[in-house]
Formats: sequence, structure tokens, C-alpha cells
Amino acid sequence: MKFTAVRVALLALVVASVALAAPTRAAEAAGCEAAGGLKFVCGPSAAEDIVRVEGTRWLIASGLAEGKVAGRLHLIDSVNKTWETAFPGPGLRIAANRQRFPQCTTPPDEAVFSAHGIAIHRTGHTQHSLLVINHGREAIEYFTVESRGAKPQLTWVGCVPMPPDVSLNSVVHLPDGGFLTTQFYAPSRGGMEAIMAGKLTGGVLEWHPGGKVTPIDGTDLSGANGLEIADGGRVLYVAAWGSHQIVRFDRRGKRLKKDVVKVDFSPDNLRWSADHTQLLAAGQIFHTDGKSPGTLEGWSIVRLAPATLAITPLFTADGKQPLQGVSVALEVDGLLWVGPFRGDRVGYLPLPH
Repeated sequence: MKFTAVRVALLALVVASVALAAPTRAAEAAGCEAAGGLKFVCGPSAAEDIVRVEGTRWLIASGLAEGKVAGRLHLIDSVNKTWETAFPGPGLRIAANRQRFPQCTTPPDEAVFSAHGIAIHRTGHTQHSLLVINHGREAIEYFTVESRGAKPQLTWVGCVPMPPDVSLNSVVHLPDGGFLTTQFYAPSRGGMEAIMAGKLTGGVLEWHPGGKVTPIDGTDLSGANGLEIADGGRVLYVAAWGSHQIVRFDRRGKRLKKDVVKVDFSPDNLRWSADHTQLLAAGQIFHTDGKSPGTLEGWSIVRLAPATLAITPLFTADGKQPLQGVSVALEVDGLLWVGPFRGDRVGYLPLPH
């Protein structure tokens, strides 16, 4: 009897694992009808950030933990409009690089995993490096992505733990295998309330292989959020979520040069356009009581000219749009894909011109 019960339990576990990994079509989800100019792929939870696996139709979206539900990484087919879970799952490979990441030799704990900002960089014909901010242990997780097969294959190789009292937001690759990342706030020094009060809560942190995570002097902002770079990391573009600004830091001279442009929403993630000539900034519009973000009342996406910081509106949604909390916009083959920091879907629409 005990043996039979064990067999039944194992069969249920296998079925559940297969169901988790199987592609899910948008049309299969109830309440997933198009609205407000957008169509949806329903199912991916809290897809706060999205990147494309270069040279493929595949997108990888982060997944923040929500309540008692742990976070994950989503794999989205941008052609067939299907999705599945890339992590956690039985397909993940582990190849810990103890020499490169001596302080981190165990993979993320699935029970507390929470993926925030992500970044991908092509390292070979079908090889890519994927960085993931994991709030489960406040670290930058390193994955390799092999795109040669039917779908991308993830392998975890290590992580870089953060210093104490740091809550991260976005991350980008550096040419030497290191990274830049934004500190949104310090939990012990006011957290979100400090951002809403307009205080400087953190800036850009830097890590190079073999070194320590260190702040870049002069980059402190109110809610340092989205991040993109140019010229190998010598020019930084940072979204200041709390002060409604997009900031360019130029490190090519003797002194750090800072230029600022104001926007009428809280800018979140930044992404280069498909041709790498402009930046896309997405973020939220909300009513606030001065202590918390309050009620979401829509979102905006703008284009930013990197040389002049000129802003061009691209798309705006009001509070009636079922997709709220949009935090990222990504150009993919004539479509604009958008993801939110909460909820159960990602959206897409024809790229506005």
C-alpha cells in the first residue's frame, strides 16, 4: 500500500512538472481578450523585465515573487505567442564555476527566488550570458543560454552576492564579464518611503571579475531604476523613478558629467531600440499619497534620443487598461512587447511610428 501511494505521488509530481514546462497558448486563458490596442499572452506572472535571445524568436521575461508565490523566469515564443517556465523546472542545468564565483557555489533556492531586472549578451554564435537580479538572496545570478536547439537551454553557473542593505533593480553586462547594477534603495534607510519623499536612495554599483561590488561616486538618485549603457560602460543611462527623470552619466572625461531630462511618469526599465539608435523608457502613472505609489492610473512609453535626450511619446494607456504596472517595453520584429511588475500577462502591439 505504501509502495502504491509513493508511485501515485511520483506520477502526480511528473504530471505537474510536465504541465509547468509545457507551452501555454494565450487563447487558452480566460479573460485574455485584446483591450486598449493590446493583445496579450496570459500566464507569465509579474514579468517585470523582458529581453530577447538574439537571433531567435524567443524572449526571456523575469518574474517577481508575489505574495506566497515564488518568482521565476519565463520563456516566451514571440511568433506563436506561447509561453512556458524556464526556471524553476527540470530542464535547468547546473555548472557552478567555483573559480569565477567563489562566494556562490549553490544555485538559487526555488522557494524564495524572485527575478527582477535581467540582461542578456551574446557571447558566441548560439551562446549568450544572462544576468538575473534575484531578491531571494539579493545577488546577480549568472546563467548561460544555448539557443542552438528547438528552444533556449539555461545553465546556472554562479552568482555575485550584494553587500548588506542593498535592494537592486536593473543590471547590464560589461565587456570584461562584470556588470553595472542599480541600487533602488537601502531597506534600512526608509525603503520606498524614502523614494516617495524624494530622497537620494542609491545609485549605480559596479563589479568586475575578481573584485568587489562598489558604488560609482556621483550617481546617487531617487529610486535608481532602469539602466542601459554605451561605449563599453563609460556612458550610463539611468531612470530615476522617484524624481521622474532619465539621467545620462558620462564617465569619459576627468569628471563625471551628468545630464537630466524630466518625464511625466515614473520611468522604470530602459531598453535599446532594435537598431540600437534610441532608448525606450516605460513606466507608471499613479496617484500617490506621498508615502507609497498608491493607485495605478496608467502607463507611458517614450523614445529617448541618446545624444540629445530629446523625448518622443510612443504609447500611453489609461487606468482602464487591464494591463497595469507596465515596467518594460521591448521592440521585437515590428511589435512592441510590454511587461508589468505585477499581474498575470504580458502585452504586445504593432510598433507605433
